[in-house]
Amino acid sequence: MRRRSVITALCLSLLVLAVGALLARPVGRALGRQLVRDDPLPPDRLPADALVVLGGDVHKRAPYAATLYTRGIAPRIVAVGGTAEQGALSEARKTTRVLLAHDVPEDAIVALGIDEPSTAEEARAVAELVRLRGWHHLVVVTSPYHTFRAGRVFDRAMPDDVEVSMKPSPLDPFDPEGWWRDPRSRRLVRNEYGKLVLWWIER
Repeated sequence: MRRRSVITALCLSLLVLAVGALLARPVGRALGRQLVRDDPLPPDRLPADALVVLGGDVHKRAPYAATLYTRGIAPRIVAVGGTAEQGALSEARKTTRVLLAHDVPEDAIVALGIDEPSTAEEARAVAELVRLRGWHHLVVVTSPYHTFRAGRVFDRAMPDDVEVSMKPSPLDPFDPEGWWRDPRSRRLVRNEYGKLVLWWIER
């Protein structure tokens, strides 16, 4: 009887492992895809009022925003992120330098970076600017893994009549179909889901 129980337990364990192995990749792909939000930009919704480049990974985000600016997606780019104490080292200032290096005119750049050390604070700062300028459509550029959470944060922060379109930068190598193979991507996915849970709790 005991031997039969041991065999049964081993069989169940092997079954669980087999099912887990079969589901691991589909679940992993679903988790990766969930983090990426890429909103369409039909011609009848363009140009938007502004492109917004979020702080962090400026050399992956800002050049793509410059490309979208050149394509006429919006007449200006808002750079956010960082604090006033950081001065030239704030994310907004770093983004500004990269945009200028990619031939975006200085008068087409609005640099914030006063007190925006998080995505939520970036969204609040942009929302204030939106109200002041009377804007109604923003195209927000960030890294692919950051688009879902940033989109939720911006959707919630903006006035009801403001449309937010998220665009993931293709310059970031994040692969939602196989992120678990890369140590950096594994860390990013873990951090994003952790931050998403915290945001849901705190909102």
